[in-house]
Amino acid sequence: MVKYLVASFEWSSDIGNEIASSLGLAHTIIESKFFPDGESYVRYPIDLSVYDGLILVQRAYPNQDSRLFQTMLAVDAARDLGVREIHVVLPYLPYARQDRRFRDGEPISLSTLLTLLSSLKVSSVIAVDVHKPEAFRAPGMRCVNVEPFEFYADLLRGVDNAVLLSPDLGSLWRVKRVSEYSGFQYSYLEKFRDRVTGEVTIRPRELDVAGKEVFIIDDIIATGGTIIEATKVLKSMGATKVHAIATHCLLLNNADLRMLEAGVSSITCSNTIPTKYTRVNVNQLIVRAIKELIT
Repeated sequence: MVKYLVASFEWSSDIGNEIASSLGLAHTIIESKFFPDGESYVRYPIDLSVYDGLILVQRAYPNQDSRLFQTMLAVDAARDLGVREIHVVLPYLPYARQDRRFRDGEPISLSTLLTLLSSLKVSSVIAVDVHKPEAFRAPGMRCVNVEPFEFYADLLRGVDNAVLLSPDLGSLWRVKRVSEYSGFQYSYLEKFRDRVTGEVTIRPRELDVAGKEVFIIDDIIATGGTIIEATKVLKSMGATKVHAIATHCLLLNNADLRMLEAGVSSITCSNTIPTKYTRVNVNQLIVRAIKELIT
């Protein structure tokens, strides 16, 4: 039987603690610092030789590049110290949006990241609400995408007149999942360009929002630009309220303030990236995924 240790970086210790407590495992916090020249240093403060398996937890945002390299150093150190089975938890998966080559000469950054982890003989990577789950794969390594949509449906309890909207066709499957739990109608936002003026307009596809509370659901809120423009359109079409729900809230350049100023009634995020809008805790979903991998 594999003896597991949960190890997390300090800024991920809340997730690490809950995983360890739920699974009855020991938990340690990895020491980390930067050398004067900016290079990363990591160290396990306990003897790893008594463990066969490791569950390594890393919130890889912000400072994605350094935190991902810390993760690889920690994985390689554990492997070199005799740990045979390593599961890496990256609640927010950086570089996931570069899942294909959009322009000639670009890397497929998601593939690069997963290839590096696979080359270090990582057994699995567990992430939450990956941008495109079908691109989340690597040879020789399990890639587990945790879906938080049942929790989003819970947020809608007590709302009688909700409609669900995806910001685009590519994320429609997310609102469909929430609809399966909640029973509310769903659709996505379409963009139209006037061939004469070049003006771009946004509107929901075949869905009446008049008198309804609209919940825009996506994986990431970065700048909030699409939600801001959609809110203006939806309010002009008679929507009573517009709410934004996203798993990973980057909220760049005061995106939250600009969204609220544009008329967004509420912003809801998960704890993959802690913010003042965090209302959804995905830790137990991660625990559930780990249980399926190690038992």
